[in-house]
Amino acid sequence: MTYIVHYSIIVFIVVFLSGCVLNLLRKHFIFQLTGIAFFCTYTVFKMIFSLQVDQSLTAFDIYSLFLPTMTGVSACLISMVLGFWIFPPIRKKFKD
Repeated sequence: MTYIVHYSIIVFIVVFLSGCVLNLLRKHFIFQLTGIAFFCTYTVFKMIFSLQVDQSLTAFDIYSLFLPTMTGVSACLISMVLGFWIFPPIRKKFKD
């Protein structure tokens, strides 16, 4: 279980830092929405393939399967919020 949590934290950090770098772009939200759509689509396909292989998944199995992708979605959302509230003055500073 601990490796799932550690992996999820690493996924969160990588996606969050990538999202913060994307916030320097003017149209950052397009890329972040694409990332969220990718994570959601990946989650749906992973659920379909997991249920085809084993129909007796427990709640813990589902939690451990989707924790990394959900942390990726939350990192995208948090970086998008920062992009709308905090990064506009930073973008103006780099523009000048």
